[in-house]
Amino acid sequence: MFRISCWFLVGFFFSVHCLQRQFLYSRLDKQVANSSLAVFLSGASSLAHCAGHCLVDEYCVEILYSETSQRCIGLHCVQKGSSSYQYVVLESLQCLHYEKDINWVEHSGHYYFYGEEELTWAVAKLECQKLCAYLVEIETQEESEWLAATFIMKESCPPNVYTTCSAWTGGNDLDSEGQYVWDHSNTTIGFSYWQPTEPSLGAPDKAAVRDCIDVFRNGKWNDRVCTHLKPFICEKNA
Repeated sequence: MFRISCWFLVGFFFSVHCLQRQFLYSRLDKQVANSSLAVFLSGASSLAHCAGHCLVDEYCVEILYSETSQRCIGLHCVQKGSSSYQYVVLESLQCLHYEKDINWVEHSGHYYFYGEEELTWAVAKLECQKLCAYLVEIETQEESEWLAATFIMKESCPPNVYTTCSAWTGGNDLDSEGQYVWDHSNTTIGFSYWQPTEPSLGAPDKAAVRDCIDVFRNGKWNDRVCTHLKPFICEKNA
């Protein structure tokens, strides 16, 4: 999607890049923690040139092209660190803007994305980070049931079998057995909405390996082996 925007974007400078104004920013390695600034290309001839690079880079979410400096400056989410991101000061107010087409759904001040591809919990977490988001953290029964009704309840799901269709959330007890936390915020789960006999009350001998939480099509939760392949729900603030 292309559109013309007039933005004045303010970001945070890293002193290592501040030797000269024309070299304020350089390409940042994907492995650098807590950093998402990236200039993908200098001497770019057009926005289409920049967009092409963004399209094939799975960590790129959106990109700006300055006709004045002929540089691409992108919103880039990295593999390590938090999913926070920053914008940079762009020399020209006349900016061409390209953004990947991602189907976010807004609800109560948050945006949600349903990943249909079935992945392990760890890979699903990474996929959310690539979108500058995180595996969903559920705060209320209303939110849990809304997520299920919006994303999980499909025609392919048996009508009265709630355990067949589900999706990964950010909940887990990977660090301490039985102590469930939300992965992104690293906070203890307060509100919970477990399916009866969960978490693993019906199979206590398996509880130690069922460390990740998925949400069923009825909105209730289950603990599951994290290497199981499931769709996933990403969340980010509006």
